[in-house]
Formats: sequence, structure tokens, C-alpha cells
Amino acid sequence: MKYLPVKHLLLGVLLFLLLGLNSAGAEGLKERDLYQFIERIVPGRSSQFVIGELKGVGDREMFEVSGKDGKIVIKGTGGLAVAKGFGWYLNNYCHTKVSWYKDDLVSLPEVLPVVDIVVTQECRFEKRFFLNYCTFGYTMLWWQWEDWERFIDWMALNGINMPLAITGQEAVWMEVWKSLGMSEDQIRAYFTGPAHLPWHRMGNLDGFLGPLPQDYISHQLELQKKILKRERSFGMTPVLPAFAGHVPKAIKERYPDAKITCMGSYGTGDEYNAFFLDPMDPLFIKIQKRFLEVQTKYFGTDHYYGADPFNEMDPPETSPNYLATVSKTIYDGMQSVDPKAVWVQMGWTFYYMKLWKEDPERLRAMIQ
Repeated sequence: MKYLPVKHLLLGVLLFLLLGLNSAGAEGLKERDLYQFIERIVPGRSSQFVIGELKGVGDREMFEVSGKDGKIVIKGTGGLAVAKGFGWYLNNYCHTKVSWYKDDLVSLPEVLPVVDIVVTQECRFEKRFFLNYCTFGYTMLWWQWEDWERFIDWMALNGINMPLAITGQEAVWMEVWKSLGMSEDQIRAYFTGPAHLPWHRMGNLDGFLGPLPQDYISHQLELQKKILKRERSFGMTPVLPAFAGHVPKAIKERYPDAKITCMGSYGTGDEYNAFFLDPMDPLFIKIQKRFLEVQTKYFGTDHYYGADPFNEMDPPETSPNYLATVSKTIYDGMQSVDPKAVWVQMGWTFYYMKLWKEDPERLRAMIQ
């Protein structure tokens, strides 16, 4: 599986454990960070490794593993290349796997195996996307920094360079909705409880088991800053969220003429219905711009944005013309703030929902 770029839309699919290295290595290897990374994975053993820089061919990413003076030498075209090379050594010479759970120990031989040949591997894929919206629920919503630190290390070991990064967005939305006239109580009541935030973020339901506590919102904001700093330190380019049309029902109090459609509640009851703002409404672009401005203020940007307007939901209209307008408006809003914006969209809903299969013109309109 791989990405299918269509104009400005990067159609994302869930990719696990693809061999890959990162092209951001030109910034330097940051050896200290990499030795600390190795020490986190194999405590007390980092001194048995030597890190070096490898000159690649063009933009292709590569790592090289060899041995010298009884030590394991790992060279890479960037930090993520070195991390991938380290993971390759653990798998192929130590015959051990590293779990993404921080409490799982890494079992190593008492004496690290010597590498008596030079092994070189080259990246097959430029972009290696990982995660989806639902995976940020379940137990991940309770993770603290130590859990995320191990998880990011695991991603680096496996060459992931485009992780979905949607933690902490409620703090951004809090600021956006307040600037549009809503109270903090209204906004927190719009959010679901922590366990159902993935489905709220996808626009499936509002308020279920809420309101969302403010201390949780504030904590996730600070956690996201740490997550992004560490992911970028490896040369990863995190995919941040963008506005896809999901709005609070209460926004109608301030904007009574806004064209808003009820989208249902994923079967949880009418009191938890979610609402979708028509992209042709002038308010749509205003919200998109405001969200990306606030998000960039807190988190910076790597120019990749995830937005899935109809994830497991029927659009208010299904004509190709309407869907093409939705797509164009979402992207125009991104580009108005970030001219380098690339839209990343999950492929799941196009596979799952019958309406996209019934008429190929709908899909073509949405992604072109």
C-alpha cells in the first residue's frame, strides 16, 4: 500500500512497519539525541554503538550497519535513518523485538553480536504515514509523556516519518470557539468525555459523557508540545488536524443565518447529534483560518493537515458538484493560512461507505 497523490490531496491509508528513513537528515545527525535514544531502548549499552553520517544517493534515504573494534557502527543519511538502522540491528542480530509499551523490557544477549559485514539498506517509500483517528482513543487517551516517549522511539525504530498528531487540539478549539462568541461552558459541553474524543473529532457525535474537564484540555495541550518536539527531533513531519466542517450547535446563537446540517449522533441519541457547516457558508473559511492560525501559534506546522469531512457519515448532498466544492473550500482555507499546505485524508471512509462505490464520480469530485 502507498499514497496516491491527487492534486493537493494526499490520500492517507494506515501503513504499519514499512521500511523507511527520513529525508530531513540534512539538518544533521544530532548525535547526542540519538545516543540518548539508544540508551532509552537498551539501558547501559549505548556506549557499544558508534553513530556516523552516511552520504546518500540523491534524496534517497539509507542506513549502513557494520562493525569496528568490537562496536556496532550505524550510519545514516539522517537521524531517522540511524534509528531505523538500530532497529534493524536489534531485529536481525539480537533477534529481539521492541514493543511500543514502556513497561516491556527489551531482551538482549549478554554480549552484543558483532557485525562482520557491511549492510546497507535504502528507503523504498518517501512518506510513511502511521495511525488513524480512532487509535487516539482506547488506552492512548490516558498516556503520559513516558508512554509517548517510548511510542515515538518505537516509530523511529520502524522508520515512520508522518505520524498523525492530533493530541491537544481541544485547547486550540477552545480558543477558536471563544473568539466566535461561545462560552467556556458551552464549548466544554460540546466536547465529549475523553474516551469518545476520537468520534467527536471525526464529527460523529457531540457531548457524549461530557463535558470535557478543563484540566484534561490543558494537560493534553502541554503533552502535545512534547510529542511534536520529540517527533520533529527525529526528522518526522507530524500531520496536524484541520477544520473539516464540524461545528457546535450553539454556534447558531451567534450566527443564526449559518447553513448548518444535523449529521446524527452515531446512534447514541438525538441529544448527542453532531452538526456540519456548509462549506459554501462564509463562516467556513473564517473558522478554518482561525483554527490553523491558533494551532500554528501553539504547535508550529510541517504543512501536512488531516481533515475528513464525512468519516463514516453521509454528506448533506451527494452530487459531484457539491462534493467538489466541499473539497475545494477545505483546501482553499488551508492554503489561505499556509501556502505549502498538503491535505492528508484517510482512505477508510471511501472504502467503507457505499455511496462512494455507487458513483465513482463522487470520489473523483471529492479528491480532484
